[in-house]
Amino acid sequence: MKNVILISISAVLLSLNFIDVDINEVLPYDQKEQYNPGMSYIKTLDMLEKHIDSTVASRSISRDSVAYVTTISDAILQRFYHGFSHFTLKENWIAAFAERIIGYGLASKVKPDDIMRHPFAACSQQAMVMMEILKRKGLSYRSVGFPHHFALEVLINGNWYYFDPNMEPSISNEQRLENYWGARADNLKQYYDTARFRDLDWKFGKDLKVTHGNINQKYATNAKLFQTVTGVASKILWIFPLIFVFYPRKKKK
Repeated sequence: MKNVILISISAVLLSLNFIDVDINEVLPYDQKEQYNPGMSYIKTLDMLEKHIDSTVASRSISRDSVAYVTTISDAILQRFYHGFSHFTLKENWIAAFAERIIGYGLASKVKPDDIMRHPFAACSQQAMVMMEILKRKGLSYRSVGFPHHFALEVLINGNWYYFDPNMEPSISNEQRLENYWGARADNLKQYYDTARFRDLDWKFGKDLKVTHGNINQKYATNAKLFQTVTGVASKILWIFPLIFVFYPRKKKK
């Protein structure tokens, strides 16, 4: 009887690796974002970079200009609509169940190439994709943190410029300058569509200075470690119940 139970547990754990289902919340496209379904063929960072390079070349955009970074940001805001991309059971069932039960974004993908497999990505995920492209292009960046939002700044010709591909503010190059908005969250709210975002005070806070990350900082290192370890464990955990079934045990004298 004990062996039957162990074999059954092993079969269940193995079967989870064949179920391609996201058990965590998936938000639908709200039909308001600048998401372009025609860009869904772009499934990797290499393909995204190639698309950006082609756009820059066709428009003769200088590499050291704000327009260059705006082109990167525009490509990302058109590639994704808002919503957390998660691991499915097939990809990492341990992380998927962990987020479902505990929360804290444990199944929310943090590796840019993993995020690129989805048509949707949250603010932090879109920012991480953009940071990876910026790193490839040799451009310096840093995060811009709010109570419930995540954006970034890019260093261009010695000045920091604000970018937010997720919430798509209507903002000019001059207004992007940190010297213009003074690192005050309240000063940025005027550039956002209040019809779409009625919770700006919750997202950005009130009368707060934004928090900046370190320049070119690596993000979500703990999450990457957790997801890497649980990803491997998800694939091999089914073996362990069988060990207890087939491993020869010494008989008691």
